[in-house]
Amino acid sequence: MRPENETEGRRRSFIEEARRRQIIAAAVEVISEVGYANASLARIAKRAGISKGVISYHFDGKDELMAELVIQLYVSGGEFMTPLIGAAVGPHDQLMTYLASNLQFIDANRIYVAVLTDVVLNLRNADGTLRFTSEGGEEPIIRPLIDILRAGQDTGVFGDFDPVVMAKVMRDTIDGAAGRAIREPDWDAGTYADEVCRLFDLATRKGKGE
Repeated sequence: MRPENETEGRRRSFIEEARRRQIIAAAVEVISEVGYANASLARIAKRAGISKGVISYHFDGKDELMAELVIQLYVSGGEFMTPLIGAAVGPHDQLMTYLASNLQFIDANRIYVAVLTDVVLNLRNADGTLRFTSEGGEEPIIRPLIDILRAGQDTGVFGDFDPVVMAKVMRDTIDGAAGRAIREPDWDAGTYADEVCRLFDLATRKGKGE
């Protein structure tokens, strides 16, 4: 039997996490309608049906809320893609699954992706630099892809190329797809994914002379 205070603490944590997700969801809706600059905490609180003070209890201001909004989308993406990539056998299938599942997730979350893009292009550090566009900020996102590419080279599945550069090209392709999903209502994610996978299959394939 768990101690009563431990059970109560977990219940509070669950409720607090649910409230934070509710606030983030409200922020996404507000930003999608009025843009990042006009998405005040008061507007977000009104959309969530809570007081501004409740937001202040869970987040230390708009900047922290916006940062958590970005992080939450990446966490959700990871929760969607990681099991699919983990079920793939070998670096080649893992790479194809990585590309296809990224594009599938973008297609299924177009509004959230558009909002994330708005936030990423506007949220800044205290020194004025963009918070999420530095090379250091990219590293946790691109690292799993680099690991897949290196594993493929180590096992002789992939050819000779710079895995870091190749991973960046792949991420740029995925991010470019996000832009198309935002701009083009009739964007065909399935066809796009098929062509992207075919392109990078050829680009990473081990050549006859290697």
